Amino acid sequence: MCARLPRLLAVVVAVSPLLASCSSSERTGTAFCRQLAHEIPAIAGPITTKTAANEVVSRYERLLDVAPLTIESDLRTLTDVLRQAAKLDAQDPAAAQKLADDAYKSNQAALNVKEWVISTCAVDISTGQTVAPPRTVPPSTTSTVPVTTTAAP
Repeated sequence: MCARLPRLLAVVVAVSPLLASCSSSERTGTAFCRQLAHEIPAIAGPITTKTAANEVVSRYERLLDVAPLTIESDLRTLTDVLRQAAKLDAQDPAAAQKLADDAYKSNQAALNVKEWVISTCAVDISTGQTVAPPRTVPPSTTSTVPVTTTAAP
């Protein structure tokens, strides 16, 4: 029994990183932009039905799964307001007022997400339009400065 314990521990130690990598999402700007490219056509369109609203919430939740920590909190705030809007009973004035208040409170979070997405993915998340070429490493430039020497007298 004691001889099996070290082997079992070795297997657990070897397999744990593999299992952890399978269960966690990559939370990078690149992963986020890649996911956004799949979600943006439906996110930027008008929301006219509860079904469409629920689909947009699902798309934002998928973005939230890969959101870098830089924007995770702001994106969560925005997703929560969208979820609240999707569940809204328009006949309930108190619920409509709460949604309006929460939407107003989430304005800064929405602006933060929009600015981050523009600077990282070169897309305006509110319209779905590409706004600038994606950031790339500028080409290296080397220049030589002519050196002049004079002979010492």
